[in-house]
Amino acid sequence: MKAGERFDVCLVGAGIIGSSVAMALARRGLKTLAVDIDLSGRLSSSEKNAGGVRATWWQPVNVRLCRASIEYYESIAREVGFLQKGYLWLYDSATWPDALAHLDLQRELGHPIQTLTANEVARRVPEIDRLDGVAGATFSPKDGLINPNLLKQHYRAAALRHGAQFLDRVYVLAIEPGAGGVRIGCWQADDAMPDAGLVRLMTQDGPGEAEPGRLFEIHADAVVITGGAWSPYPLRLVGLKNYSEPVRRQICLVDNRTTRLERYGMIVDTSGVYFHNEGQHILAGYSPPEEPPGYHFNYDGEAFFQTEVWPRMYSRMSCMERLRHVTGWAGLYEVSPDRSAIVGRAAPRVFEAHSFSGRGVMQSYGAGQALADLIATGSYAALDAAALSRERFESGDLVFEALHI
Repeated sequence: MKAGERFDVCLVGAGIIGSSVAMALARRGLKTLAVDIDLSGRLSSSEKNAGGVRATWWQPVNVRLCRASIEYYESIAREVGFLQKGYLWLYDSATWPDALAHLDLQRELGHPIQTLTANEVARRVPEIDRLDGVAGATFSPKDGLINPNLLKQHYRAAALRHGAQFLDRVYVLAIEPGAGGVRIGCWQADDAMPDAGLVRLMTQDGPGEAEPGRLFEIHADAVVITGGAWSPYPLRLVGLKNYSEPVRRQICLVDNRTTRLERYGMIVDTSGVYFHNEGQHILAGYSPPEEPPGYHFNYDGEAFFQTEVWPRMYSRMSCMERLRHVTGWAGLYEVSPDRSAIVGRAAPRVFEAHSFSGRGVMQSYGAGQALADLIATGSYAALDAAALSRERFESGDLVFEALHI
């Protein structure tokens, strides 16, 4: 970045959403800059999720954004490791009627989905040999698994080819929109920061120790807040209300040495545990409903596996009797009140795309395209994300998404 250089758009946050928006803006000819405190994403939700991609949702806007994303991932499947092996979702008697009630909507929006009886589930996946509590299931063959890191790198590479710029180790100190544009006050660290330093900066948890770096300013016509779980701080800088909160999600890598699930995509059990093959292991996650909000990155390890994951997997599949814990990690969902993203114009010269509530990878392409159209032309085009505007929380027009893990 040259001294005094001005941009059409500056993105605050360059995870998978920020990188997608940067690509979409640059492809539309807008001079684009994305800044991030850690471009490698060591604590980013982009790097710590389970890699599932599905359009099996119950709200039209979520289905449409995911479908547009899946169509794009199909075109670059080999580059980003997109394996279109489907989602198998098991329902109990309490949730099965709701699943059936939304089939027509999903199919009308072009999302193919099949219904299965419990016996058909066992025939499709013989490893699922305990069917107690399974009232029915859906299988969506267009859904699948993706490598989020490769997808993020794809977005960035495409953005760079179209002239976008990315700045690493940048912490935003001030965002001041005005009649002539937006002034963004920044500090850039001389060196990469440790994880503890990143958490301290992004949560504003005390001043900490002074770090070597430099102060500078960025000037742009518009700013976009795409910080994921870290978005509350830049929202505060522009005086916008934060509606969302970070919630920890833990994922285990497990192995029982004999069972491989490489023939299947993501499987979601009635208990809420979800799993899929991951190289030589099985990736399994579970989201305890009592998990408190906060910037918690500690992984509970063997205890979490023994308490939350293993009992649920073994109760569904007898082959998991000797399942053992290998390793795991914790990351953050930025969860909105209705568990749908917040996307759109937030204030004059200020736009936003965050709070995807675990749907960031799934919707990244579609959301980036929608927001780029809004920024470039003043209105949505092929993809309309108006339902995800922050105004819905005051008007009561919520986009509640119940099908959530």
